[in-house]
Amino acid sequence: MLCVGTQCNKEDIVYQYSFIEKIDLFPSQKSYHLGDTVWLQYVNPNKRLFDHLTRQYILADTVAITLQVAFNSRYNAPFNPADGYCDYVSSYGTNVGRYLDTNGSGLLLEFGCSSNNSYDFKIGLVLKEKGIYSLDLAQISRSVAACTNRISAFPLSTIMYRFNVADGNKDIFLSIPPDSRGESVKGFTENKIDNKETYIVQVE
Repeated sequence: MLCVGTQCNKEDIVYQYSFIEKIDLFPSQKSYHLGDTVWLQYVNPNKRLFDHLTRQYILADTVAITLQVAFNSRYNAPFNPADGYCDYVSSYGTNVGRYLDTNGSGLLLEFGCSSNNSYDFKIGLVLKEKGIYSLDLAQISRSVAACTNRISAFPLSTIMYRFNVADGNKDIFLSIPPDSRGESVKGFTENKIDNKETYIVQVE
């Protein structure tokens, strides 16, 4: 499984803000077909981010926010297809910011400091191979940085995302035989689904 975050042993950093934002996912359904597109969309015209520490919305209108997602094979999927399991489509183009691994692919993009100064994004995952997959948001918080062309600094902050879905398709994940779920820790993926950090995609 492709990891979407790393953590090293270092001195603890005290962050002033710890933002958590919701991403819309559509269509949210039990199964998809080859060629279908799963869309991720984030709209924030007011540029106020929800701070998990103070439980308040903070104006952050001149910062860069980063999105990192991964699409990992979980069951009945081909091994290491030449051009990945999906294509990523965004305002940057097709597969810009994509990286490939033997059992998955990932996407890393930054928004907020372009000429339109917008945090809004819409990203499509075009499904290319049959199987059961997990769409995983980054496990490690990403840093929020100041737009250096506009301000000199922004308080030390991080951002994470959660899927804005009622059902993360945990039942489909649990239909996979336990020995084939690819988990190093039993129950890890179920917790991620419950926490809206993972969404299961079945491609038929």
